Order: sequence, then C-alpha cells, then structure tokens
Amino acid sequence: MLLVVIIIGVLLRILVIDTFVVAGNSMSPLIQGKDYVFVNKLAYAFGDEPKRNDIVVSRFREDSPRTIKRVVGLPRERVEILPEKITVKRSRTDAGVTLEEEAYLALANFPLNGTTTIALDPEEYFLLGDNRAVSTDSREMGPVDKWDIDGKVILVFRL
Repeated sequence: MLLVVIIIGVLLRILVIDTFVVAGNSMSPLIQGKDYVFVNKLAYAFGDEPKRNDIVVSRFREDSPRTIKRVVGLPRERVEILPEKITVKRSRTDAGVTLEEEAYLALANFPLNGTTTIALDPEEYFLLGDNRAVSTDSREMGPVDKWDIDGKVILVFRL
C-alpha cells in the first residue's frame, strides 16, 4: 500500500503538480521571495489558453531559469507601456483597453523612457512582474512563447 501511495505521489509530482520556492521579489506583495508555490502543469494542456492576469511559471526564450510572472498581453495583441499605465490593443487602429484592475502592483509607476509598444505573434504572451521596479520580465526579455509556459500558479504558501 505504501509503495502505491509513493508511486501515485511521484506520478502526480512529475505529470500534474510542480512546486518550488520563489527567489526574488518581482511578484511582491502577492508572492514574495521564499514563498512556496504550487503549479498546475496541466492548466493549459487540453486547449485552455493563458488568460490575462493569470500568474504563470515560464522560461524566457534564452536559457533562463523558470520565472513567475503575470500574463498581461495575449497573442496577436499590441501592448503599449507608459510609466503610468498599460494599454492593450487588438490592432493599430483600436483605441485599446487600459488595464485598470492593477491593484496588485507594489508601485504605481515603473522606470521607462517614453512609450514602448510590442506586437505579439499568434503564440506569444507578454508577462510582467507585479513589482515592476525590480522585475526582469517581457520588457527586457521579450515575449514568451506558449510552449515555454510551464503552468499556472494555483496555491502560494508563505514560509
């Protein structure tokens, strides 16, 4: 019986749930350094797509370690970043939607010179850390491909 429980636990760990301890404060105040997070590896496996405001674990195109970030831009969108706001547009002529529901931000403004606009390809996502003043995210590393998203954060434990 114990062997069956161990085998099931190992299979769940390998195939369904991943866990790790967060390093750094790029998602502060919601997720802080040394918090323990659980990641659903199957969240996007069966046709579901990441949604705006999902917190995901991913790797940037470069051989970087796994990072935990928030989905801001979806495929085929244009993300316009100003120091005081982020606007997401579907096309060049679209007025866009300013992200108003960003109450999770640790700081109201983040460093940026001028306006940055990024057009996302059909399989790309734009990810930002909540603590944008210290976060290394899609602003520097570029968009993340869908297949580089490991899963969705489902639970956070503060140690």
